Amino acid sequence: MTGFPGWQRCFVPSRLPLLLAFAGLFAALLATAGCLHAPLTAVPATDSERDKDLDVRTIGEITEVANAGPLAVSGVGLVTGLSGTGHSPTGEFRGMLENELRKQKVEHVKQLLDSPDNALVLVSGGIRAGARKGDTFDLEISLPPGSKATSLAGGYLQTCMLRNYEMAKNINPEYQGGNKLLSGHIFAHGSGLILVGANAASATSEEGVEGAEVRRGRIWSGATSHIDRPFFLVMTKEAKSARFSNAVAQRINVMFADDAQKRAQLLKSQNLLVLDEMTEKLNRQFGTPTPGTGNVAGALNKDVVQCNVPFAYRFNPERYLRVARLIPLTETPEQMSRYRLRLQKMVLDPQESVRAALRLEALGKDSVPALKEGLKNDQPLVKFCCAESLAYLGNVSGCDTLARMAEDQPALRHWCLLALGSLEESVPRRHLAVMLGCPHTQVRCGAFQALRQMDDSDRNLRGAPVGQAFWLHTVAPDSPPLVYYATRQRPEIVLFGSKVRLAPPAKVLAGPEFTVTAEPGDERCTISRFLKQGTIARRQCSLQLDDVLRTLVELGGQYPDAIDLLNKLSERRCLTCPVCNCSVLPQEVSVTTLAENARDPEFLSRPGDTAAE
Repeated sequence: MTGFPGWQRCFVPSRLPLLLAFAGLFAALLATAGCLHAPLTAVPATDSERDKDLDVRTIGEITEVANAGPLAVSGVGLVTGLSGTGHSPTGEFRGMLENELRKQKVEHVKQLLDSPDNALVLVSGGIRAGARKGDTFDLEISLPPGSKATSLAGGYLQTCMLRNYEMAKNINPEYQGGNKLLSGHIFAHGSGLILVGANAASATSEEGVEGAEVRRGRIWSGATSHIDRPFFLVMTKEAKSARFSNAVAQRINVMFADDAQKRAQLLKSQNLLVLDEMTEKLNRQFGTPTPGTGNVAGALNKDVVQCNVPFAYRFNPERYLRVARLIPLTETPEQMSRYRLRLQKMVLDPQESVRAALRLEALGKDSVPALKEGLKNDQPLVKFCCAESLAYLGNVSGCDTLARMAEDQPALRHWCLLALGSLEESVPRRHLAVMLGCPHTQVRCGAFQALRQMDDSDRNLRGAPVGQAFWLHTVAPDSPPLVYYATRQRPEIVLFGSKVRLAPPAKVLAGPEFTVTAEPGDERCTISRFLKQGTIARRQCSLQLDDVLRTLVELGGQYPDAIDLLNKLSERRCLTCPVCNCSVLPQEVSVTTLAENARDPEFLSRPGDTAAE
């Protein structure tokens, strides 16, 4: 395949047979999983009229999906803030880190690396397919061979540049030198507090941090992508031509224009440390559509069409890919008229509404009137499907329906909140804000997650960092008190209501070094830290939980210590409210499952595994 620089071949295969083989495997896996590419049920052979109306060729019939896996990126980084447990071994990795730090104009590099309070680490992560510039992803932190570092607990990864790497002979099989590892372009950067051990943040009161692996760690949402990473649609054998690939790109661009202004606002709100000039240069080399044009798709050659994810689908790229492949290719006006009318009838049938709504969504904003009509239907699944498609088409008409169903229909709750969060409009914001005070814990926590992801200027929703340990949010002051903490994405604690307090008597151990005590009748509590040197540091604060958490961090506590404290306070009923974590968030119910249970009137409202109140 021509047209791709060598440094891109690690994620754009240079040989089409390999690409097609991978695409075929990916399509097979998706069909098995039934989530990304939900199969469309066959039209009954007896219904010849319907069969004729639906006989419209779509993009999915002449393309296969490629590059489903993440793009691996890695780097060598410096962790600071360790209490004498660090080490930076000599060798190739140290040389790489020294060069990187000097490029960043860091002074006294040798002294930094020799300090036992710092450690050289290996950093790795993956930019998912469909990601856009500014999207975040998790990082894995490990120690290199020969490192004598004993613990990364409490460490902070300083800004680390992340590149793709490839073996020389994979890039050029005719290369005559040694098959050495070559570094590519900087695709992302990362930094943040390291959470040690795979289960450090959710360690039980018996385990604590000491029971977790402390020589490796994770940074949730610790890296930021510098590039757009589009999906690739590979033309099938019979459709390999410039005419077909350009037609596919053109049809996608007609149906789905990106909102460049909103995306720029989102990037600005995230305070990204991305150099625009460098990033746009990378995107041009990568072959992505020209920024600011609104185009999301482009034909790279006769074999491959690339598709960026539009702003409206930024939280649900799998849906975008599914809908994009349902876009019809050019047909006669008469054929398209019959096709649209047939879908308008099908979307009102619960057994057909899931798939019909996706097909109508693939026809773009011209389907809005038909989808609005579906909101009047008596069947909950019909109303939901129409409201969801309207949201992704940028129309707020279905927001009331989505909000009601988020509260009343557990099976649809995840998708309702996701669709509401995709709309950067005041109407869905108001609905989500009201849900923060909902009686259902699952709805409250899910609504918070949806609101926080939106480009919102509300300081409480953005949260405030507590030291370098975690983010603290105080929301819905007039609602019943509740504490929620994250066990994925970024480390954060959310306090619902204004009366989240310790309830004495309380005497608990938080992590391996901290105790929190309050006697009956006390209006203040004492937080103590027992250091390994035998000394004790103590501070007092009010019984308000936010004061307790901030004081804990001021004494050197980290996120696992705070989570351990919350769990123990909850177990011993020493808080004025319940404590929950990400396990209460609404669970996904696949498109296939929804379609299969369309006629079951109890399915949508049945709690099952979808509720954790």
